[in-house]
Amino acid sequence: MLVRLFLPAACGFALSACATTGPERHIAPVHPEAAALAELLVATGRTEPARIDAARAEMAALNEALLRRPEAEAAPVEPQNSQAVNAEPGPMPDLDGARSVMSAVHLASYRIADRAGSGWRELQAEHPALLSGLEARLAPVELGERGVFLRLKAGPLDSPDAARALCARFEAAGAWCAPSDFNGERLR
Repeated sequence: MLVRLFLPAACGFALSACATTGPERHIAPVHPEAAALAELLVATGRTEPARIDAARAEMAALNEALLRRPEAEAAPVEPQNSQAVNAEPGPMPDLDGARSVMSAVHLASYRIADRAGSGWRELQAEHPALLSGLEARLAPVELGERGVFLRLKAGPLDSPDAARALCARFEAAGAWCAPSDFNGERLR
């Protein structure tokens, strides 16, 4: 009697387990920042594919950096196709001149980094609401016979449209502003 009750119940549990588990239903935990970045890339690819094309060098560098983990942390990598995985990492990509995927606003230009620092503090005092939460960067630019200037930029901003909107607010306050990409060294 116990066997007649147990056997159908066990079969039912086994069948329901087979229907709800398996490799095709297993979802590995994903790092929240990685998931958010993946969603942003997909959305941007749909609406602004040119921004994805402009960031291709940075994405390639990130891909290589993620594939080139230290030996102690590296997990075995299964080949995705029939080609063998190259065990030796290649050279680091040259990112000089690569465009950032993030936008910024160019607020001023200086010849001396110390002057740029005091200029940034002055701008923060004059426009605290506009610069709240933004980081300053200095990006050198060669202007031919005029020489090298340091562009003071504030960002990051999510899109060129956000940079244009912030510039409109700066211009309405009587300040100069130009949309830009978010590159350069962090202002110290």
